[in-house]
Amino acid sequence: MAYQTVFALPVGANMAISMKPASGGMSGAAFTMPQEVSAAVFGNPATLTQFSGTQFGLGASILKIELENTQTGAGGTNVSDSIADNYVIPDFGFSNQIGEGWVIGAGVQVGAGLGADFRDDPVRVGALAGTELPFTSELLSFNANLSIAKQITPSTSIGATATVGFGLLQLGTTGESGPDIPTGQFGGTTASVHDTGARFSLGITQQVSETIVLSALYKSKLKYEFEDVTFTTVAPEGFQTLTVEQPAEYVLGAAMHLSPLWLVEIDIQRNLWGDASTYQDIYEDQTIFMLGTQYTLGDWRFRLGYSHQSDQFREEPNNSINSLHGLGSIPLPFVGNDLIKIVQTASAPVVSSDSLSLGIGYNISSSARIDTFAAYSFEESLTRNTPNVDAALGLPASSSYRADVALWAVGVGVSFTF
Repeated sequence: MAYQTVFALPVGANMAISMKPASGGMSGAAFTMPQEVSAAVFGNPATLTQFSGTQFGLGASILKIELENTQTGAGGTNVSDSIADNYVIPDFGFSNQIGEGWVIGAGVQVGAGLGADFRDDPVRVGALAGTELPFTSELLSFNANLSIAKQITPSTSIGATATVGFGLLQLGTTGESGPDIPTGQFGGTTASVHDTGARFSLGITQQVSETIVLSALYKSKLKYEFEDVTFTTVAPEGFQTLTVEQPAEYVLGAAMHLSPLWLVEIDIQRNLWGDASTYQDIYEDQTIFMLGTQYTLGDWRFRLGYSHQSDQFREEPNNSINSLHGLGSIPLPFVGNDLIKIVQTASAPVVSSDSLSLGIGYNISSSARIDTFAAYSFEESLTRNTPNVDAALGLPASSSYRADVALWAVGVGVSFTF
């Protein structure tokens, strides 16, 4: 199961914001008064009116993931490590003030993605040798945005964004399963498939006083149809198509200048996983809280951020993944929802709830600035038990699967104003 990057680190809330050179230092709290133009293009488009003249920025971040799956059961204990452990995330944004309160913007970024890869260290059912499942899943969504904003009154701005997405998906297993899989040994099941999709965003900002700005944002779903992405020998045998929808989002925000040099922003985001194809089978709707601050001292900008997200995993997932009816020789559903519980811990490592970030910006000249950030998401665990599988296989001990995940990121970028 692939997923959108909405774990505590790149989201603070969302890879679209939290992995940017300036916004990353504020844990993604950049939906109301962003500090770089790409955060406006990929966040709340109404904030583009805060950028005068012509501006553009270019940056990149490195995301490091440490995912470990521990299986405990009749076979004792087995620990599997995912080799999908690092990603480079580029970022580009541009804006131009075209007069009469109008601003246009554009950009390219990685908006969603990541995954897990246990091909070299497979997960074992009940930790038993011979029951290896070499899970692999990876979703990457590249987004190109075109935005427009209008300052309709001295205190109110509105904006809209059109997004074209290019998605890549792998989902299933790589290499042979263990010979003792009860439904029969099977080989690799995943293909590498791509598709395109589209979404839109609508935003508004309202300055309620000299020091306080409020904001609201809505993003629609982004739908991909990945044809023939995973194979099954379960009748009807063949490749299967999977629909994946990046969820709709709502964001409410507030930013306040405690002094001319000190900015504080709070944003609250709601991700509607429960209404997004494929995700709804293992996730539930989620709320993310983001708090960021920036203090300006001469040519320097010092940033600090914190984010917290509610648990998006369904305690009792559905018994299949969208329209898939099999994985290799294993039918879906398979003894209730136990197989999907294993998938939750092995293919969707999104368990962290709290993260901290810090960042620094420096004005190289009157028209150029460099920004950098570092962020860390505290290690947390997700555990699932599979009593139905244990009973069906006659295992003498109960089985559990625990995912331990820790994440960190660093990024740097430059921005220019003309």
